[in-house]
Amino acid sequence: MYLNLFMFIIILIPSNLISFHPLIFSLMLTFYIILMSLVMNLINSNYWYSYILFLIMIGGLMILFMYFTSIASDNLMNFNLNFIKYFFLKFILLMIFFFYNYIIKIKKYLWDYFLEIFSIMNKNFNLMDLTAKNLYMDFSMDLNMFMIIYLFMTMISCVLLCMKIMLPFRQLNC
Repeated sequence: MYLNLFMFIIILIPSNLISFHPLIFSLMLTFYIILMSLVMNLINSNYWYSYILFLIMIGGLMILFMYFTSIASDNLMNFNLNFIKYFFLKFILLMIFFFYNYIIKIKKYLWDYFLEIFSIMNKNFNLMDLTAKNLYMDFSMDLNMFMIIYLFMTMISCVLLCMKIMLPFRQLNC
């Protein structure tokens, strides 16, 4: 629950998109990527997906960071007093919403948990069979193959583009 709360707070931070510095956006995106990978780790109970997606997203973020530093290297970061007021107002409203949502989810969770325990006790299931997931099982093989082929084709196209032009993507003016 707290990870979702932090993810929503990160989304609510940019109230005035025009006056925000691009490096603040990259910092918010970094926090969002870390929290997203933690949530995926908790949902899947398999850390490889979250680890692979974290590495892919951080790689893309490093490229964005390079472009942001070349574009906005001389801009100063300013914080407005109105931004702080609006942020706290959004934060309080979000906390009220999550508290209300949390109470409803607890009631539903307790009822579902009771029904699950009751059905497991009746059917003598082994819980390890229900939670055992493998990265390369049949149901996730299509997604894995798509990810492998996509990354391979992206790597080949980047290498061919660099070899064809005989220049890097961005020239540094030293």
